[in-house]
Amino acid sequence: MTATLPNYETNPQPSLPPNMKLSPIAWARKNLFNNWYNSLVTIIVVVVGAILVFYSGRYIFVTGQWEAVRKNLTLLMVGIFPRNEQWRLVVQMYLMASALGLAWGTATARSQDRAAETGIAAHRPTPLDLMRRYWTILLLLVVILALTQTIWPTLFTLSTLAVGLGVRSAAMRLPLSARQPCWYASAFMAILSFQVVSGTDGNAWWWTSALVSLAAFHLAGTKDFTKYLDSEIIRPFSRHKRLATAKDLIRFKQLTQIVSVIAAVIVVRIAYWLIGETSQVSWDNWSGLYLTLVASIAAITLSFPLALLLAVGRRSSLPVVRWLCVSYIELFRGVPFIALLFVAKIFIDFFLDVETPLSLMTRTIIAFTIFSSAYVAEVVRGGLQAVPKGQIEAGQALGLQPPGIMRLIVLPQALSAVIPAMVGQFISLFKDSSLFAIISVVEFYRARELIHSQQEFTTTAISETLVFVAFAYWALSYTMSKESQRLERHLGVGER
Repeated sequence: MTATLPNYETNPQPSLPPNMKLSPIAWARKNLFNNWYNSLVTIIVVVVGAILVFYSGRYIFVTGQWEAVRKNLTLLMVGIFPRNEQWRLVVQMYLMASALGLAWGTATARSQDRAAETGIAAHRPTPLDLMRRYWTILLLLVVILALTQTIWPTLFTLSTLAVGLGVRSAAMRLPLSARQPCWYASAFMAILSFQVVSGTDGNAWWWTSALVSLAAFHLAGTKDFTKYLDSEIIRPFSRHKRLATAKDLIRFKQLTQIVSVIAAVIVVRIAYWLIGETSQVSWDNWSGLYLTLVASIAAITLSFPLALLLAVGRRSSLPVVRWLCVSYIELFRGVPFIALLFVAKIFIDFFLDVETPLSLMTRTIIAFTIFSSAYVAEVVRGGLQAVPKGQIEAGQALGLQPPGIMRLIVLPQALSAVIPAMVGQFISLFKDSSLFAIISVVEFYRARELIHSQQEFTTTAISETLVFVAFAYWALSYTMSKESQRLERHLGVGER
């Protein structure tokens, strides 16, 4: 008796997955009305949402008294900045748009170069993708431009965007050898944009000389000296001739870098001496939303590297360094920010022996940076502790020195792990800038209070100005949050 075996196909055809795409009605029935209590909750949420949308729309488009915002829009944007000096802000915006466009285009071209090297198709964001990423900023711009009384702000905004996008497009077409100079050119335009407003007197040349020196040091280091290997060299005093070795080339390269840095500093100093002291707008006159953005960006930029040093120093094996970092962090984390603001206003000049007192804005940014760096340092320290000890031991097995292990192995993993907490701290820092009003700094919220010191708006449009200020804070904070999430997805944070 023989058994009959089932007929198996040697190459079975794979079955296609079912179509999982649901129609809107089927999706709502499956997710919102699948039982009686979900249906009840859905109906309640829809009704409450409809009521909120109706009253919000009526408040915004019908009953809202937006005349106070419309008449004082310049006060909200730039505060008490001298009106006859606003041309400086126009020039600054064009320079900043060029700097950002150049940096953006260089970064995009660099990513395309990497994609070409690895054989991976580069993803270029479309205009629709950019609108999805920055729709809150675009909405804020639309609201601001809708409240303007002339066409000039709209033309200025469009021309600024055109300049930035045009420079970006040109930067993407530059050759590979121009990538690094473009970064330095972008930073130079950013420095120049602020010196258009703050002038070139005092120590303004330091910032430019630091950037030009760094560029000269790097460009001199990229020069190829191997062609001089085994060439004949003559000692300057003994006149002895011999062939150049690799050690000679290294020394010659270092000497070239030192001479380049010295020459760059001298050239920049002479250039600023020839330019002389230009007119300026005092930092104490910087105000409004403009001041809020400048102070927040400056504090974030300065506090981050300081926080890195504090976090690494707190884990140092040197007791003195560790105690100093711990004392700094615990002291300034335990002091209220308002107290630091009053210290900045009253006492900082007593500790600094300078002939010209620092402006109130400078002292405020110093306090802002000190306060933020203490909190960010603890966030970074949490990331450092999350890196397994085996990673450090692996770096030691490869022969890396402690600075190399920290820079190449530990910090990349630690910083990527704490992106959400760090960006949350930066968002909190941005919103804490509203506390500047306590020490009479005319930032964005304080400018709103100046509106109601006018006789025409003493008791009217209070909620409207508050809603406008809150909306601007939300739009900028939401953009920071979404960019943080995009960076997390790009780095694969939380994935294994």
